[in-house]
Amino acid sequence: MPSPELTDAAKAAAENGPFVAKNLVPTLWMAGVATLGGVVSFLQKVKSGNARPMNLTELVGEMVTSAFVGIITYWICKSYGVNEYLTASGVAISGHMGARAIFLAEQWIENRTKQ
Repeated sequence: MPSPELTDAAKAAAENGPFVAKNLVPTLWMAGVATLGGVVSFLQKVKSGNARPMNLTELVGEMVTSAFVGIITYWICKSYGVNEYLTASGVAISGHMGARAIFLAEQWIENRTKQ
């Protein structure tokens, strides 16, 4: 019985997917950029009085959410072949948006699926 051949798309995904070791460093950099966006968002909340300055739980929550959203944004930009500088900007902005970015994506998906 002949061994199954991988399609070109499957080969490309196996070699260049998001979980391949060579893509780990850029993904970690983008997670860091997004996390900085989350820190800036938290500092703005503290300045506006919407968060307590020493609320470590909220800060960590903001950072984790921002990193998650940033990585997703990075993967989306990478899959569309977006320029690296524009990708980094999008990652920083989405990291700053944090949970709001997730909410907007949910709304967009819901609107697209209703039609």
